Formats: sequence, C-alpha cells, structure tokens
Amino acid sequence: MNILIKNATVLDMVNENVPNIEKKDILIKENIIYKIDNEILDLADKIIDAKNMIVMPGLVNTHTHLAMSIFRGYKNDIKLVDWLQNAIFPVEERLKPDDIYWNSYLSCIEMIKSGTTTFNDMYFRMDKTLEAAEKSGLRGIIAWSVTDNSIKDKLERTKEYFKKYSNKKDSKIKIYVSAHAPHTCNPETLKKCVDLAKELHTGIHIHLPETLKENEIIEKKYAQSGIEYLSDSDVFDVPVVLVHGTYIKDSDIPILEKIKGGISHTPRSNCKFSSNICNITKLHDANINVGLGTDGIETSSTMDMFEEMKVAAYLQKINTQEKVKISAYEILKMATIEGAKVLGLDKEIGTIEEGKKADIICINRNKTHLYPENDICSNLVYSANGADVDTVIVDGKILMKNRKLVDVNEKEVKKKVAKIVKRLL
Repeated sequence: MNILIKNATVLDMVNENVPNIEKKDILIKENIIYKIDNEILDLADKIIDAKNMIVMPGLVNTHTHLAMSIFRGYKNDIKLVDWLQNAIFPVEERLKPDDIYWNSYLSCIEMIKSGTTTFNDMYFRMDKTLEAAEKSGLRGIIAWSVTDNSIKDKLERTKEYFKKYSNKKDSKIKIYVSAHAPHTCNPETLKKCVDLAKELHTGIHIHLPETLKENEIIEKKYAQSGIEYLSDSDVFDVPVVLVHGTYIKDSDIPILEKIKGGISHTPRSNCKFSSNICNITKLHDANINVGLGTDGIETSSTMDMFEEMKVAAYLQKINTQEKVKISAYEILKMATIEGAKVLGLDKEIGTIEEGKKADIICINRNKTHLYPENDICSNLVYSANGADVDTVIVDGKILMKNRKLVDVNEKEVKKKVAKIVKRLL
C-alpha cells in the first residue's frame, strides 16, 4: 500500500546538532520512505492529513522484558533482592507459554499507543514473545536470556530461530544472543554466547551491573569491573547492547569507545531501584552511542518512551549540575537515531529520509499541555506523553490512526491478561 502524509511538520532527526523541522509531504511506497518534498502529487492508496501534527521517526526502545507486563505495580517499594526472590521468581516459575504470549502482546499494544515502533527484548520462552510481536506489527530484536543455569536449550533456540528469521523475506524480527549479566554468566557461559554470536554474525544483549551489590559481586569475584570482565571474555568482538551503565568507571571508557553497539540507558528503572545514574554526558563526550530503554513494566511502570525521555533529561541535569549539558534534541536522538545505532539498525530506521524503512509516528500538537510551541523539541521531551501520539506506521503499515488500533483487539488482550493475573498473583 502507498501512503501519502500531507501538511506535515517533519522533525527528521537527520542533523547532528541542530534539529531540522520543515513543512513537507511524505510519500511511502510499500515499506519505504520514497519521497519527501513540498506538495507531492501522487495517487496514493491512503492519504493522511497531518495538519497540526509533528511527524517524526518512530521511537526505539533499546531494552525491554515485554512478558513482564503482569507485574505492573506488583509488590513495589521493597528491596530488590526480596522483590525478585519472594515476588517475581516464584510467579515466573508458573508462567505458561500462552501467558508469555498475552503478556507480551499487552506490552506491544502499549508501545504502539505511545509511539514506539522498534524494541529490543530479552526473557525466556521468546518464541511466544516473537509471536506476539509479529501479530502486533512492531519491529523487534528477540533474544533468549542465558545464564549459567540455563544455557544449552536457550542457545539451541537462538540458533534455530536465527536460521528461520534470517532467511525470512521482509521480516521485521532480528535474533540476538543474550547473556543475562556478568554476575549470572561465568567465563565459560560467556564464551559459548560469544562463539554463537560470531557464528551467526549477530549481536549480544546483556545487562551490566545495575545495583551497587551486583557491581561489588563482579569486582570481588573477578577483581575487575563488569566492562573489563566482558572485554576479557571477548564480548566486544561482536555488536553489543549493554544495559543500564550505572557503574561505568573512567577506566572503562577507552574500552567502550571501541565497541560496536552501545549503552541502553534505563533511567526510570534505575530510579525505582535506587541504583545510580548513568553518566550519559561522559559517554557522549567519548562518542559512545546511548539509547533509551524502558526495561520491563515491573520496574518502569509504563512502556511510554516519552516518560523515559523526561527522566533521562532531568537526571543528567542533576548529575552534572549543568542545565545546558544535554539538550532536548540530544534526548530525542537517543530515543530515535542513536537508539537505532545501538541496535545496529541505523541504516534502516531512526530518521525520516528517502530510502529508509517507513517507521513513522504523528504527534498531535493541538493539545493544551503543548501550548505555546516556543520550541518543538523541548515540548516533545518535557511536555508530551505517549497519549499525544495519533498515528503509528511501521514498515509502511498503519498500526494506529486517530488513536485507534487497526488490527488489534485490545479488549481481548486485556481480558486474557486479567485471567493470568487472577491465576498467578
């Protein structure tokens, strides 16, 4: 289907430092942005009037656990170790495959309705998350989370699904290898993960130590920082998504400067766990890519990337005590093109350019909380929220128009998840 977006105020996210915002029309042919120009005259199958809309690339969520949606608000405000061991792990052991599907589907719906078009997920029973992602129409990277205690089956699954999806024409799904974290993966486990990633020519998705306790475990066990341990284990020989980055040392920076991929900054999750603040500005000064991630709903409470942008911006101002240290436009880049770079997808998505995949969102700027419009980028970061997203297009297909989902029965998904919650929680 060909789509023509007319009368758009386009924030293309192409420029390095200064936003480029212009009134343009956008012609989408099949799944590609075919033409960007003034007053395009073309016989399109679908015309979207984007008057009073800001049109920008879809948001890129660089770290999620989609199947954990049922844990929203579940036994909050207790210590992390107690929360995991006494609240989360016992329920996870009872999750059925269909639970993973419906819980993941609910997260996909929330992402669509708040403007996210690409996600990067790690968990278990990822075949069901993958199924939900395909049903929803989102673009995603899928990885089975490997630990010392669960390695053989998950690596086999990774290999099986990689072969299936690497040969699948026009698939929006990519497969990564996931080593869960430095403190849950010994050198032998990491080696097997790296070897498989090299064999498949794919990347690795891994948590860095998020809390002080996790960081101390690594340093005590290996007499190294988490970054040094991963480097010595050859993890950085392949593209890598490093999650959290709350305990990166100055001595780690030269190592990170050489990696392919980058950091997934999860500010709300870090705040909720009283972890620490990832020093984005220091990483940016070293030209290290930093994207934004919501983590799972159990920690971030929502999949809304606009809320993630706000908290990321505020934390950096507190951390550096410099108001001007990071701009709203830089934060928007982290949620779009820089996130795409972290995931190795920047040749396909992350900006609105001719020849790129048509992953586009339209934001209704005719809202009281977005008036007056002195600065579009500032309004998007500090004032907007996911409910301001009007239209979502992924790979040239309209997933939501006028806040209405196109091919998703949201009521059915909510009913299914409600039954799971009643059974498990």
